[in-house]
Amino acid sequence: MPSFSYYASAEAIPPTGAVPVFCDIDPASYITSADQVKAVMTPQTKAVIAVHLFGNIAPVAEIEALGVPVVEDCAQAAGSAGQDGNPGALGTIASHSFYPSKNLGAFGDGGAITTSDRELAERVRMLRFHGSRDRVNHEEIGFNSRLDEIQAAVLRILLPQLPAWAAHRAAAASRYEELGLGRLVTLPQATAGAAPAWHLFVVGTDDPDQLSQQLAASGIQSRGYYRRPIHEQPSMSSWRPATGSLPGTDEAARRHLALPISATISDEQIEQVVTAVGAALS
Repeated sequence: MPSFSYYASAEAIPPTGAVPVFCDIDPASYITSADQVKAVMTPQTKAVIAVHLFGNIAPVAEIEALGVPVVEDCAQAAGSAGQDGNPGALGTIASHSFYPSKNLGAFGDGGAITTSDRELAERVRMLRFHGSRDRVNHEEIGFNSRLDEIQAAVLRILLPQLPAWAAHRAAAASRYEELGLGRLVTLPQATAGAAPAWHLFVVGTDDPDQLSQQLAASGIQSRGYYRRPIHEQPSMSSWRPATGSLPGTDEAARRHLALPISATISDEQIEQVVTAVGAALS
């Protein structure tokens, strides 16, 4: 799995008895390629977590061609589309987040799992309710991990609006490019055939912290999300790869900065951001 991601992507691995193995990313797209996965695979590899980071789409079909199941992390990809289909329907199984800040967010914590494998689906249903199929017999140690009815009702109302929200996010990213932001910072590159509904619009710049401070002085919020990649976290010290073995990850962690984007951002606001970035970097 990629180290440049939210910590939860890796946090789920050790409790299963498995060991996280970290692979590199392309710092232009923030996505792991099949070749980068292959470089760290061994005969003991049981699965690959493909993260659709920031709404960009990982090459799931190419990774599956390596002969391993693919678990999709779709937490940031609601509304995005790939050349082989929509995230959540590309791999063996997928996780989704409905945290309020996501492209499709509830009023509180929530998530979902999707799979086309009937046996997996049945086991997930059992595990989410304390390992029980009938509320009487508990076949496995499970979890209390059901989406509550209020959040489900909220999501059911919001879901029809997702295509329009996704289109607005994509248009906002295009507007940034049209206004020449790419002459000032490195724009995120969509992977082949992807139509990202950018959850975060993350650019690259040599001194992101300084730029963020100057934008804040203009009333514009920006931030870096993964300054410390997962493999550098204290809890992951037992599985840390050699220093310098993930150069793309190191570059992305050092240079990335998320600029404003949302389902409601206006052209005027985008123009203000581009103007402020230009002034800060001049």
